[in-house]
Amino acid sequence: MPPRGTNVNAAGTGVEAWFQSIPPITRTYAIILFSTTLFFRFALVNLGWIALIWPRVVTHFEIWRLVTCFFFLGKFSFPWIIKMIWLVTYGTTLERETYQFEPADFMYLFIFGMGSMLVLSLGMTFLMGIPMFFMADSIIFMLLYVWSRQFPEQQVSIYGLFKVLSFYVPFVFVGIEFLMSGGIPWSSCLGIVVGHLHYYLTVLYPAIGGPTLLTTPRFLKNLLADWGIGRRVVTHAAVGQDTFRAFGGRGARLGTN
Repeated sequence: MPPRGTNVNAAGTGVEAWFQSIPPITRTYAIILFSTTLFFRFALVNLGWIALIWPRVVTHFEIWRLVTCFFFLGKFSFPWIIKMIWLVTYGTTLERETYQFEPADFMYLFIFGMGSMLVLSLGMTFLMGIPMFFMADSIIFMLLYVWSRQFPEQQVSIYGLFKVLSFYVPFVFVGIEFLMSGGIPWSSCLGIVVGHLHYYLTVLYPAIGGPTLLTTPRFLKNLLADWGIGRRVVTHAAVGQDTFRAFGGRGARLGTN
C-alpha cells in the first residue's frame, strides 16, 4: 500500500474555510490586531505614535490616537494567543447568535465600548494617574463579559484545570491575571465595567420597565448593509409614501360630474 500523503491544497482550503467562517466584524477586528502586532514585530510601526497619550491628544490634536489605541494587543506571546482565541471564540458566538439578525447592534457595541473606555481612561489618567495606552485587551474583556451574561449557565474549562459557570468567567480570568502579575489588571477591569454598562442599558434597565437608552443609529445599519452586512432600515413613512403614490391620481369633488 502506498504511503498516505497530505493534500496541501485541501489543508489550505480548510484553514481558509475556517477563517471565512468567522463573522465579518469579529474577523475584521482580529485582522487589525494581528496586523498591528506583525508590523510591530518587524519594526514597521512605532507604538509611540499609536498609543493613547492624552496630553498629545489634548495639546497637539493627535486625534488618531483615540482610535489606534484599540489596535494593539501586545507582542506575540502566549497571553496574546489566548486573548486572540477569546476574541474569535466569544466574538463569533455573540455575532452569530446574540446579534445574528442585527449585526449593526454588534458593531455599535464596539463603538459604545470604545467611546466609554476613552472617557473612563481620561479620568483614570488625570485623576488616578493610571494611563491606559492601549485598550484592545479591554475590548476583548468587554466581549467576554457580554458573552458571559448572554450565556450565563455554560460550563467553561479554565486552562483544563477546573470548570466554572460562564457567568463567573470574566472575574476568574481577572483573578488569574492579578495572581500572575501581582497588580490590578486595570485594562481587563475596564472592559468588564464597560461591558456591564452596555448590558445594563440594553438588557437590564429595559427589563424592569425603563426606556431604551442605547439604540443603534439608523445610518450605521444602512452603512453596514451597503457593505453587505445586515439589511437596510425601511421606515414606515417611506412605505406609506410608496402606497400613497401607488393610488395617486386626480381628485374629484363628490356629487359632481
